[in-house]
Amino acid sequence: AGFRPDLAWTCCDYADALRERDSEGDRTKAMSLLDESLAISSELGMRPLMERVLSRREILGA
Repeated sequence: AGFRPDLAWTCCDYADALRERDSEGDRTKAMSLLDESLAISSELGMRPLMERVLSRREILGA
């Protein structure tokens, strides 16, 4: 797994920061980061992060 678990968490955290800032393009970038985080967390079986990402995606209206 190497750095991938940290990357998955970081993508989710960065998406949270973008959602809070809510400038032009932030929602799109946040959704992209959440997609990346979900892909990694699903592959690695990181269930708590998967649940967190899915709830964040709902907030963004995915």
